[in-house]
Amino acid sequence: MKPHRYEQIAKALSERITSGAVSVGDSLPTEAALCKKYRVSRYTAREALRQLREAGLITRRPRAGSTVAAATSTSAFSLPVSSAADLFRYASETRFIIQERERIKASGEDLAVLGCRRGQEWIKLSGVRKKPGIATPVCLITVYLHSALSALEKRIPRSAGVIYPLVEKELGVRIASIRQRIDAVPLDPAQAHQLGSESTFGLRVVRRYHDATDRLLEVSDSLHAAGRFAYEMRLRRD
Repeated sequence: MKPHRYEQIAKALSERITSGAVSVGDSLPTEAALCKKYRVSRYTAREALRQLREAGLITRRPRAGSTVAAATSTSAFSLPVSSAADLFRYASETRFIIQERERIKASGEDLAVLGCRRGQEWIKLSGVRKKPGIATPVCLITVYLHSALSALEKRIPRSAGVIYPLVEKELGVRIASIRQRIDAVPLDPAQAHQLGSESTFGLRVVRRYHDATDRLLEVSDSLHAAGRFAYEMRLRRD
């Protein structure tokens, strides 16, 4: 899926900063200048600068413009979501590195996540999700697949992108709804170490994928380090 225009602009500016073409302490073009250069709206220019600010590359002050604050990103990951397509794009831009595969009968913590009947069989894939070229994981992730997807699981490579379109194709169904829950949670030392974080807190995102009959086909359970993941939602009034 083609990136949004503001993401393209943010990437271009980021590359100028990280390459040293623009130095720490230098000013970036104003919103008005960006609008003129890239032929975009004020909103698009503002969004591009916001992405740089959340990555820790620039600081912004009212009437003072944007100043380069660092030559490298802090690896913060921002996920703006207004539709399922945004989730697809997020997963397309990262890779799910599968470290463990197993067949389970739901119980204990798995049962709490799945919310199914005790003993129901599921496929469980565990690992990390990463952005290409960045060693620090975006998150620790566990994906549960309905037992009807056992043939699909064997074809999923160790480094996978988006899972739910494969589910749709395998079963000939459409994911009709994605239900999501976000919680602030503590990180244990092992989780913090895996995430390369000194924080003892994280953000847990659980997504549940249902077909048109409300059958639960997939669940993803992601754990992010505090300060390295921002979740945005844009709500439109009818």
